[in-house]
Amino acid sequence: MTDARVAVVVVSWNTVHLLGACLQAYERQDHDELEIVVVDNASTDGSRELLDAALHRSRRHPLRVIHQPENRGFAGAVNDALAVIDAPIVGFSNVDVVPSPTLISTASATLLAAPRRGTVQPKLVRAVSAPGGGDVLDTAGHVLTSARLVRNRGEGERDRGQHDEPGPIFGASGALVLHRREMLDDVAWRRPDGTLEVLTEDLFAFFEDVELDWRARLLGWDAWYEPAAVATHERGGIGMRRTVTVEALNYTNRLLVVATCDDAASLLRALPLIVLTTGLKTVDLLLTEPGAVLPALRRFALVGRARRRRRQLLQRATRTPGEVVATWVEPFGFGAWIGAWWQRVRGRALGVTRPTDR
Repeated sequence: MTDARVAVVVVSWNTVHLLGACLQAYERQDHDELEIVVVDNASTDGSRELLDAALHRSRRHPLRVIHQPENRGFAGAVNDALAVIDAPIVGFSNVDVVPSPTLISTASATLLAAPRRGTVQPKLVRAVSAPGGGDVLDTAGHVLTSARLVRNRGEGERDRGQHDEPGPIFGASGALVLHRREMLDDVAWRRPDGTLEVLTEDLFAFFEDVELDWRARLLGWDAWYEPAAVATHERGGIGMRRTVTVEALNYTNRLLVVATCDDAASLLRALPLIVLTTGLKTVDLLLTEPGAVLPALRRFALVGRARRRRRQLLQRATRTPGEVVATWVEPFGFGAWIGAWWQRVRGRALGVTRPTDR
């Protein structure tokens, strides 16, 4: 009999206003063998008290809470949870996600349908409706572009059923995803002390899911999109959070992932686009969040570690970087991207907030 136990890791940081709805949605899941593991990254907003109260209530699904002494980021929080759970299927979830009651059962059955299927991406829609009604798509999976910018397939589009066909994808958003634990252990970094690092902690948050996508493709695991598994995603809780830390991470992590996983020959051909988009992102940073420039530049000291991880990855890869790029890279939609860039630098990007930095 197939072991269908699932553990969903919910990462929370000062999001008490979202935590209750997220926990209730996972409690309503119809999958019988589900454990919910909440990792709280040293929140100071009442999240601890809410979680402690939840532990003392009668529940259908077991709840485990890990209180972190410091903010370990999304990557560190997930790794700490993986160290104490043994379910063969593991979900990663942001706290601003509300899954439909059948999501876990649907996505886990899809995951187990093929032996090398390591990842399943549910269909995520925005928590707000489109003008005139109807759902707005948040993501139908990751798309790797020729500029080495990763976009969410369907993001911002009115849902007209254009992404209602299941099928293979490059990768999945860490906002809500199910992985086979066997795959996570296989693609994990081997530390000198013998322990495993599944999500790359140098990335902290942002692009850690993209790097996991890329590593899994290099090691011969597949990702699949399952539109019958549906959840809403508020994306950033109250909008895209632009802070010094967030912007520094977003700026450098893309390039650290490229340094770790990309194909050298393909990268050379893509260099003009990469230089152009990086230059424009630098202008964006200078104009909209200048305090992030120095922290971003300091993070380039991590390139050496990224290159060392690359050597370890290529020693174990079953597909060459060139094969992965040839299979999955799609043309970059420069027009749409430059339009969004122009809105950001003019300070008119929709849904952008600037809360207290993490």
